[in-house]
Amino acid sequence: MNTHMFSDGQDGYCVTTELDGKEFVLSQAMQDGTTGVGVAVRKIVEEFRTIPTIGIRFGMLQRGITLEQQGIRLTAKQPPASAIVKREYGVRKGMSKAKTGMALSLLLTLADMLMREQDIEAGQAAFDAECEQE
Repeated sequence: MNTHMFSDGQDGYCVTTELDGKEFVLSQAMQDGTTGVGVAVRKIVEEFRTIPTIGIRFGMLQRGITLEQQGIRLTAKQPPASAIVKREYGVRKGMSKAKTGMALSLLLTLADMLMREQDIEAGQAAFDAECEQE
């Protein structure tokens, strides 16, 4: 995965990877481009920070998309996992299940990177504040 982070006023992200031998650009899979990627990543980070069981849900969504690619649905009473990801995180409609799964995987990876960065910054800020008090 190649990540190119830049500031466009909305903290957008440009991420590329390879899917089935072709380049996959995450921002092209999103309804709002790089801004949509930034919004989705921040939403996922907020969910991880506030909902204790969200990791299980993301695991189920990833597994559901994998099964959908094989022609199996987790349940007939609820929307498919790929439709949930498209609706909640702004992935473009009309994308294949493989591309939707890759988009979710990249969004989760970016969210993890952002959370680690925020934790480092918070630790540094606490350290700086402690040093100023001394």
